[in-house]
Amino acid sequence: MSAEQIARLSDHQRERLLQEVLEKLLDSGIELPVDDEESARELLAAFLSQEGGAVHSDDVLRPSVPLETYVRDVLALLADDEETAGVVSEAVDELPEETQMFVDPITAAVVLGALVAFLQTKVDFKISRKDGKTEFEFAVAKKATSDRLVTRVIEAVRNVTVQ
Repeated sequence: MSAEQIARLSDHQRERLLQEVLEKLLDSGIELPVDDEESARELLAAFLSQEGGAVHSDDVLRPSVPLETYVRDVLALLADDEETAGVVSEAVDELPEETQMFVDPITAAVVLGALVAFLQTKVDFKISRKDGKTEFEFAVAKKATSDRLVTRVIEAVRNVTVQ
């Protein structure tokens, strides 16, 4: 599925699709290393800050940008990646007709969860908390083979989250 095909889906279809994709990623064994929206924002901001300067957690999924924009862009990112494209295609094939579709209201937590799950296909995280501060360490996952990949992932996530 291409970004163009994703853009042709209705808002409800995209919202349902992102929820289904996240569920499938979690069912595949990916465990989210964060348990709330703010921690996910902090993790993504720390990841993005590795190149191109500091990104603050408030800059990740800005409330001034419609959430639907993030839903569309995250789906396009997932559909374009070789490790997650199959999950997106499978979820598209399972989407019910729009007239028979029930969609829970999409939240920033779903979008953030999908981004964190995507990162886990590329990067290993280590999260430590001490003295009231959270620190993040990132290492290229076994499947990823180069710093160039990390740069590409940072750029892709930055394009989706910091608009």
